[in-house]
Amino acid sequence: MFGLTFEKLFLVAVIAGFVIGPQRLPHYTQKLAETVRALRRTVDAARSTAERDIGVSLQGADWDLRHYDPRRIVRDALREDPATPVPAPVSGPDHPSADLLEEARRVRPGQKYLVSGSSAHPRRILIESLPVDDPRRVAAQVAVSPGPSEGTGTDVGLPGR
Repeated sequence: MFGLTFEKLFLVAVIAGFVIGPQRLPHYTQKLAETVRALRRTVDAARSTAERDIGVSLQGADWDLRHYDPRRIVRDALREDPATPVPAPVSGPDHPSADLLEEARRVRPGQKYLVSGSSAHPRRILIESLPVDDPRRVAAQVAVSPGPSEGTGTDVGLPGR
């Protein structure tokens, strides 16, 4: 895992024996063994908690890695019978689709662009480029209504005038 071989570990143990000394070596060896046991208990407890919470075994021996082989996935996908196509719902100028109506519901008056597609690949569509009878374009049109200041000759909202 870290490039540690038996020879390297043995060399570290021999050097530790010389540095620590023969009197203190059994004490430090016992402390190291206790630390390794405590670490192993902690890892086992965390693993069992994770297995219980997500409901999947985290033991490497339980996994069938052949199931995730890309060649097998493609081979199985090519063997499957193609599903029968589902006819699209009738949509046209008289009957806009449900997706189109949902997009029209999210358009605000005065909005210039329509964002569609996934969040990974969004597409910006200029609303003016849509057909005139498109529900999304109709929803984006700003209704012109006479304001309170029209016809009175005064500017409302300007202080001091």
